[in-house]
Amino acid sequence: MEKVSVIIPIYNKEKYLTKCIDSVLEQTYSNLEIILVDDGSTDRTAELCERYYEKYDNIRVLHKKKGGIGSSRNAGLAMATGDYILFVDSDDWLDKKHIELLYNHLKKNNADIAIGSFNQFNDESKIFEIMIRDEDYFEKVYSPQEWFAYEYVSIPYQFDITFTVPWGKLYKRSLFRDMVYPEDPNVVEDDLTTWKIYLLADKIVYINKPIYVYRTFNKNSITAQASRLSTVPLEGIEERISLLNQIGFDVSRQKKAYSWRLHVYLENALKDGNYSKYRDAKQKLAILKKYNAD
Repeated sequence: MEKVSVIIPIYNKEKYLTKCIDSVLEQTYSNLEIILVDDGSTDRTAELCERYYEKYDNIRVLHKKKGGIGSSRNAGLAMATGDYILFVDSDDWLDKKHIELLYNHLKKNNADIAIGSFNQFNDESKIFEIMIRDEDYFEKVYSPQEWFAYEYVSIPYQFDITFTVPWGKLYKRSLFRDMVYPEDPNVVEDDLTTWKIYLLADKIVYINKPIYVYRTFNKNSITAQASRLSTVPLEGIEERISLLNQIGFDVSRQKKAYSWRLHVYLENALKDGNYSKYRDAKQKLAILKKYNAD
């Protein structure tokens, strides 16, 4: 049985960490290396990590100076010895068959990445937000070009979130040979990285089954996700459009999403009185209109 390295970046998550780690330990796929990366936590996270380390032989722990989630992912990748990589956010948890299902579908289809979907759990209301029902199940194999067509499809299965986040995916470790996450705490590391990993794959298999539970912390979590996307720095999508266009991908949806973000940036810049940001967004919108992309 091949080894899967499960990387859990952690910062001040003592309240949620036990449920997260236990859900990994309870997986039906047993050959796991669990890497806990404590990013300079100031609560009881370090103590909890050490307790698990002392109790379980397959758990490894790194305590590091705070550097952000990108640096924690990179540190975990540097420690990983498995054949495959799987990320879990430290306030989320996994279905018991999460890894087994992803592994089996990856092997069955000779794919490089296996992706599953998720449901949300609102921590404030203690209510599950069900995205996918049993009758919605399907599985499909995509080329990277085909998978990119779903990047901005949010309804009905929240593909836009699934596309961007690093979790909910089993990756061949070899895909990370020359890939690192940005460590600047002011950037959104997944928006700048996940899509590049897709381009290194030959096949991507997706199963429309909620095998991950994503914990949210506000009343309108889906709306909040859209708001988060609208405020992600523009450099990521600009880089994506440029590169995808060069390699012959259809970037029409990418340009529409870019236009939408620019309009949101304009609104936010006016509200904030940031006229430099406003002028920059206005200029970029004018360029889009010139090329009939707006």
